[in-house]
Amino acid sequence: MNFSQQLSLIKTLVPSGEVDTRMDCPFCSGTNTLTIKRENADLLWYCFHASCSAKGNHEGEMTMEQVYETVVTKEKEKAKEKEFIQPKSFVSIFSTDKCTDYLKKNHSIESYIKGKAEMKYDVKQHRAVFIIKEKEKVKGAIGRGLNSEVYPKWFMYGSKSYPFICGSSDIAVLVEDCASACAVSEVHTGVALMGTSLPDSYIPVLKKKFKKVIVALDRDATTKAFDISNQLRYYMDTEVKILEDDLKYFDKPQIERLFQ
Repeated sequence: MNFSQQLSLIKTLVPSGEVDTRMDCPFCSGTNTLTIKRENADLLWYCFHASCSAKGNHEGEMTMEQVYETVVTKEKEKAKEKEFIQPKSFVSIFSTDKCTDYLKKNHSIESYIKGKAEMKYDVKQHRAVFIIKEKEKVKGAIGRGLNSEVYPKWFMYGSKSYPFICGSSDIAVLVEDCASACAVSEVHTGVALMGTSLPDSYIPVLKKKFKKVIVALDRDATTKAFDISNQLRYYMDTEVKILEDDLKYFDKPQIERLFQ
């Protein structure tokens, strides 16, 4: 079936209003393999059966009430999100060998040198700091403690609503931390989750910027990796790559072999 035929059938399967359900697939007869979600006016569906091509994302027209609610919600979110001002304690990464040594050891310094990411050293908290940017606007920062006495190991400065992104490829690799995002940017664009869950606020960013997402988490986070992949399958091509170790420990040739 083509997209229009799939859409016509999907519309008959779900009621109006917000929907998030799973059922038997009418396209391949798979048992409980079809998920359907309606968010505002958007209707999304995906079949998890390997041989089924049922998949779609239909952007419908919102009612005036939905438009109003969406605009008001976005304005409230903008009002809550204050402009991030970098602390005076943020200085050059070359202020201490501890910072540059960490960035070199974890294959991140190349991203700084090539201008793919902005980094600082927080002299007050003794952290290597990765600056979060949306285009040229600084949204926040993430700091990595440079010794075992610095707690927590990773610290978030400012808003958590936007991810740390390193690279310009239209293929994103979702990784657990900023250093791994920098390392993988030698091959694809690295996006740091800062954990093993996908914040809802990252989804629109991924939809807008990338044509494909590869979820690359450690083996002990395999279930989480597939959960994230399932969240994103409605919107774009996704792939899961289970790693034996963090990407920050691999050099460019090793990462190229992993993703070839």
